[in-house]
Amino acid sequence: MPDRQPDSRTLYFAGDVDEPGRPLPMTVEVLQARTEKWPMSPHTPEGVAALLARSRRMFVDGYYTYENFFDAATRSLQAVEAALRVRFDAGEKIPFARLIDRAKDEHLVDDYTHDILHTGRELRNRQIHATNLMVFPPVMAAQMIATSHKLVAEIFGSDKEVRSDGRDS
Repeated sequence: MPDRQPDSRTLYFAGDVDEPGRPLPMTVEVLQARTEKWPMSPHTPEGVAALLARSRRMFVDGYYTYENFFDAATRSLQAVEAALRVRFDAGEKIPFARLIDRAKDEHLVDDYTHDILHTGRELRNRQIHATNLMVFPPVMAAQMIATSHKLVAEIFGSDKEVRSDGRDS
């Protein structure tokens, strides 16, 4: 919407970096282009794909509402949890932490991704039980959301390479 103004906190950050690593300005267009780099698999179940799509929209909307960066990361973690439940045919009573550990045990994730997911899970749990809004910088949200997209694309990918636009190559 042209009448919306950016959240002043957002303007302290770069929206992304270019190929040589130079910062790009924080704009809706730069944020949108950043989300288009995150991998997707065409084989992702509809509900999981919808959670990831919502996380991308919320990430872009962080330009206007800074708190949406955190909410976008939380939504992407919901997608990971849903994806792991589908992948392992796990019921709702199995805690997300156990699903993350199982993903590591079954070599779906490496140590780095395992740690990122547990950190995100802990932040998500704090947010759910918080008495005030939590926030963190766009770069942290982008890292969490990118990791979520990558994992979900790997879980539901085919034998072919998964492209960032979601189509098989």
